[in-house]
Amino acid sequence: MSKVPASNWDFHLPTRVRFGWGRAAEAAEALRAQGATRVFVMAGRSYLKHQGGAEALAARLAPAAVTLFAETEENPSIATVDTAARLCAQSGAQAVLAIGGGSVLDAAKVVALLQKNEGSVRDYLDGVRKITAKGLFTVAVPTTSGTGSEVTPFSVITNPEKQSKPAIACPENFPDLAIVDPELTLTMPQPVAASTGLDALTQVIEGFWSTRATDISRALAFRAIVTIWRNLERACQDKDHDAVAAMASASCIGGVQMAMVGNTAIHPLSYPITLDHGVRHGFACALFLPAFLRFNAPVLDSAFADLLGVLGFSRAEAFADALEALMQRLGAPTRLGAVGVTEAMLPAIAARGIGRSTPANPRPVEAAEIVTICRGIL
Repeated sequence: MSKVPASNWDFHLPTRVRFGWGRAAEAAEALRAQGATRVFVMAGRSYLKHQGGAEALAARLAPAAVTLFAETEENPSIATVDTAARLCAQSGAQAVLAIGGGSVLDAAKVVALLQKNEGSVRDYLDGVRKITAKGLFTVAVPTTSGTGSEVTPFSVITNPEKQSKPAIACPENFPDLAIVDPELTLTMPQPVAASTGLDALTQVIEGFWSTRATDISRALAFRAIVTIWRNLERACQDKDHDAVAAMASASCIGGVQMAMVGNTAIHPLSYPITLDHGVRHGFACALFLPAFLRFNAPVLDSAFADLLGVLGFSRAEAFADALEALMQRLGAPTRLGAVGVTEAMLPAIAARGIGRSTPANPRPVEAAEIVTICRGIL
């Protein structure tokens, strides 16, 4: 981990952000302001269940004509994205509205792109084609406090044939408008709130210690880490409104910093655990977080020491211990063996778990080190 964040850095956030309780209702006005008379809506099934269903959604967006797609699965696949993109084109939509968790938002952003860029999403994931044009006007409304996808240029799409989770990552993939309404997150079941919250925490810790971190990204990550640490449990267990709002804010702030620096070694390592063992994404990430805190501890600098002081810890290892205790209270798995991983699987997990962001880890980590880390949490 460098002693000082990089002295040369850029900051670009083309997404306008509206944050506040009850502000999801502003999506209709924003679409009308764009002159959109036909809107393609990608919504999570949970959102529809708790918000009155398809008819109520259409009424809120009237007089615009609405085409609804509510079939996005957790970890959206190439086939799902291509199907939705085809339906969007057939509808003649002039804008895309995404309301849901990170999977819905990731998929919807790509659907919007594919209206102006030919071919299958597979072409862009495999590098056969490159995104050359901005997609349809897109409004992103998260219903979870986790990925920060509403303010990032990233869309992680699952390729079932390769058992991989590659990503679209380009400036054109930023949503045009993000509306972050904490009220929409109140209906998350406890396991979803816990998983998405731990995902948010992992992202901002990775962002804070990343070798790509900058002054501004670290400032954002610092704020998000402290906020999540102080509010995650109350938001998950008690649905305390102040804590829920704090988590929604921290998730968005975390997305902003991630848009600048990405992740490090943990996120790509989580993908085999999700794909092969059906573990929720946030839980799969958090499984590795305490171990990487301990692994990276020898190279963490004074900035991390300042963070630990604010959190009330003298050492990174103490923070790792407290994190494991929090995960246990939230019902998150803390051992790989508990989700079905065996020692024989570790070399393959390590090989598949090295991604483009792995070199940004503050302490260099190769497959052999990853196997050792995984063995320690079996």
